[in-house]
Amino acid sequence: MNTPNEKNFFMEHGYLHVRGILNSEYLAFIQKEFDRVWELEKPHVSSNQFLNEPRVLKHKAFIELIEHPPILKRLYAIFGSQTQLLQYELSRQDPTSEVHWHWHRDFTFRGEWPLAINGLLYLDDMTEDQGPTRVVPGSHRGEVWPPQKSADEPLPGEVSIYADAGDALFINASIWHTGGHNRSGGLRRVVHPYYGYWWLKRYNWHLSPPWQALENAGEQRLRLLGVKMPDKDIHLYDQGYSISEFA
Repeated sequence: MNTPNEKNFFMEHGYLHVRGILNSEYLAFIQKEFDRVWELEKPHVSSNQFLNEPRVLKHKAFIELIEHPPILKRLYAIFGSQTQLLQYELSRQDPTSEVHWHWHRDFTFRGEWPLAINGLLYLDDMTEDQGPTRVVPGSHRGEVWPPQKSADEPLPGEVSIYADAGDALFINASIWHTGGHNRSGGLRRVVHPYYGYWWLKRYNWHLSPPWQALENAGEQRLRLLGVKMPDKDIHLYDQGYSISEFA
């Protein structure tokens, strides 16, 4: 959370839409790498499928992306030096995809402070036809799950995130949210880095990170991948960092 206003908004509403996380040059590079990796790894169902972390973290562009300062400094503002990458995926919907999402929350925990934050990096403009992510502000509090409705059934108070390519959405993993159905003639490509405290089990905790992700890795990357522990134990928390420490 780059500024006090950002952090306050995120803590109050459970989400934060940030413009231009990827500048135009970097966006073009990541878009190209996304298409190359997608073709190389070949998901089983091309109309809507996820590339999971073991395959994504074999590729340099996406290894480096988890340490992209405009992303990471916002996670450090919440989790401090205990920030860890819990899951990492690429998702794509083809034009006029038939996929249908349902309202859900990724994580439930009693309390106000987020334990996990899901990041969505948009590589395509999220118009109404493209299927914007929708959230219900404030629904991250408590432990009630959303009604079992499809994404096509709106919920009271929902907000659609009409993001531009290169924007990011950070959501408290407990917020009610859903993905949109791609009715457009273009692709719907999203990168999903999912972060939380180091003491939470990573989704692929039983697997070692691909060797490519560890090659020449610095201390920060090793901590993000759960290979190196932070300098504080589970009982000691720092208060997050300010933007000046990442200038």
